[in-house]
Amino acid sequence: MEMNEFVDHFDSEYVQVHFDTGNIMLFQYPEHWIPILGKRIKNVHLKEFTKKGTDHSLESFRPLLDGTTNWPAVIEAFDAVNYRGYLTFEYFHPYAHYPEALIHQTSDSLDRMLGRKV
Repeated sequence: MEMNEFVDHFDSEYVQVHFDTGNIMLFQYPEHWIPILGKRIKNVHLKEFTKKGTDHSLESFRPLLDGTTNWPAVIEAFDAVNYRGYLTFEYFHPYAHYPEALIHQTSDSLDRMLGRKV
């Protein structure tokens, strides 16, 4: 609610939220925040995170679909608030060998998440 108050306080179309699905996973779940922020969300980073274990270093950020994010719930939440903006993938650790494979893996994951491939 504090984020909503902060954004709304400016009463400006230019002050909106850049939402990161991975960063919020440290503390909460993105599917819970999306309905709260709603129309204030302007941009989205799709970033995977795993809550397995207690290591909350950069190693907790994983390739899409290789973590504990509930992607069906996240996509459903974006649909429910009618989000139609950009979805940008963010990842920290390219593959050590054949790093271009991450592009193909990410593309395939996004196709599955967005219902373009089953």
